[in-house]
Amino acid sequence: MPIKFGTEGWRAVIAEEFTFANVRLVAQAIADYYRHRTSRGGGPTIGVGYDGRFLSREFAQTVAQVLAGNGLTVFLSDRLVPTPAVSANVKAHHWTGGVMVTASHNPATFNGLKVKEAFGGSAEPATVAAIEAAIGRHPVKETPLGLALAKRSVRWLNFQPAHQRALRDAVDLRAIKKLPFKVLVDSMHGAGGALVEELLAGGRCHVTTLHPDPRPDFGGLTPEPIARHLEALSREVRRTQGHVGIATDGDADRIGVMDGAGRFVSPGKLLCVLLKYLVTERGLRGGVVTTISNTMLIERLATKWHLPLHETPVGFKHIAKLMRSESILIGGEESGGIGVAGYLPERDGLFIGLLLLEVMAKRRRSFDQLLEELDREFGAFAAAREDVACTADVKESFFARLSQVPPSELAGQALRGLKTFDGIKLIGQDDSWLLFRASGTEPIVRIYAEAATARRARALVAWGKELAFERR
Repeated sequence: MPIKFGTEGWRAVIAEEFTFANVRLVAQAIADYYRHRTSRGGGPTIGVGYDGRFLSREFAQTVAQVLAGNGLTVFLSDRLVPTPAVSANVKAHHWTGGVMVTASHNPATFNGLKVKEAFGGSAEPATVAAIEAAIGRHPVKETPLGLALAKRSVRWLNFQPAHQRALRDAVDLRAIKKLPFKVLVDSMHGAGGALVEELLAGGRCHVTTLHPDPRPDFGGLTPEPIARHLEALSREVRRTQGHVGIATDGDADRIGVMDGAGRFVSPGKLLCVLLKYLVTERGLRGGVVTTISNTMLIERLATKWHLPLHETPVGFKHIAKLMRSESILIGGEESGGIGVAGYLPERDGLFIGLLLLEVMAKRRRSFDQLLEELDREFGAFAAAREDVACTADVKESFFARLSQVPPSELAGQALRGLKTFDGIKLIGQDDSWLLFRASGTEPIVRIYAEAATARRARALVAWGKELAFERR
């Protein structure tokens, strides 16, 4: 089976496709890519990190051995770290690139490799395509770890200091520590550990970390910070009367948040809270990036402050690309990845969680109060989503039919827009919308909806299911 890369790297089931032999093949392709695309004296320098998944440390050492065998200098993390720590070190030390052994928010049976560029962010699509094309082109060269360490072509390094410096420089920790917040953090047995608690120690802000110990099985849950995986966090927020709940995924680059009642708050709404603060309190300006499946609230905020709005297909790689080519203030995706100007062109759930606490500290408002202010000023929205299983033929037939003859209304509401650059999105005159997106890897159609009420959003999804699968 050929090795196929996804958005920014490769993920596969451990012991099936994700094996030491295949890791060596991919590492050789990464070495080939960087050896032929750098003119720096002394050759490329690559940072290699890993999370707490099964055999991640051993896989990282294997990557380091292959890179060293090809003449690259490797800095190998001496402990498990979040993915953003690799990016922070690449940028801080001016390395050629980075490799992170992780499968992010995928189930525990998976592992993977993420590739980072010299600018401190995820590899661009052209880089990923070039590495994928190079797999198997040359035989694997490898230097045993002991010999590589003796020759100093591989060197152990603690990646935490550079990451923590980046966080301290980007967030006002002193202001957060002054206020008596009750903060619950769920690291989901991932690489985020107790870092938020450690950074805020010694102040009035009381942080309690749930599941701080990294586990290969993630305690039996999928380490994705969405509502159905965060029941323990919701209970603890309610039990302790906490001000906010913050969760990070397996490699701590995505975030999920809960209000003081333990209710999950969409990442899009969190982005709006941050955007309002950056504009009105920090006095910053710049473009705003949102993916097609994100909340309409983002458009309303951008319109109010006359900020350029960019809408992209789903995937943080599209946001990261704009953050490097345009003057972007903030960008985010519906699945919990948010990037902000002045930090890394990268997702970092720990940074976004701390930035939210800074907003609360500087505004002297609870998270609930910030959300209520947002609703009063810009209107309330509720979201719904359902993944519908179908055959490939039915999926292809539906999208072809909808593209050729789109409906003239949206469940009784006149249309004001139709978008087709990533699925098919129908937008009503009242800003409600319905989006159909086909999964690229599963026989599934994803149906997203947003409206002024949860009831209307659910009704839109039901209407969409009938349109897709019953009116044939």
